[in-house]
Amino acid sequence: MKNLHIFIIAGLCLLLSSCATVTYFGDTLTPATTSVEVFYSTHDVTRQYKVIGHLNYPDGESPDVVKAKFVAYAQKIGADAIVITGSSVDTRGQSGSNVINADALKYTN
Repeated sequence: MKNLHIFIIAGLCLLLSSCATVTYFGDTLTPATTSVEVFYSTHDVTRQYKVIGHLNYPDGESPDVVKAKFVAYAQKIGADAIVITGSSVDTRGQSGSNVINADALKYTN
């Protein structure tokens, strides 16, 4: 019986973590893009750009999963690149939780 409880709790944790979604605040441009460059510092971006929005994703996934989710979302909103800016604490809920942040960029030249 104890194993069943552990199995149920583990299953619920997996279900909740797989339901996490990217939160976005900003502009959505058309058409969608097919290729998105990924940067970790604005100093690495060599083209002129405009920040069109901000992406957030709950921490807890591997960096590759978070990056893939950001890229997929950036394609939908018409971004040409993202800059993953790090993590912060989201204090909107009862207890704070870490989120990964990124800026969505649109090239202007």
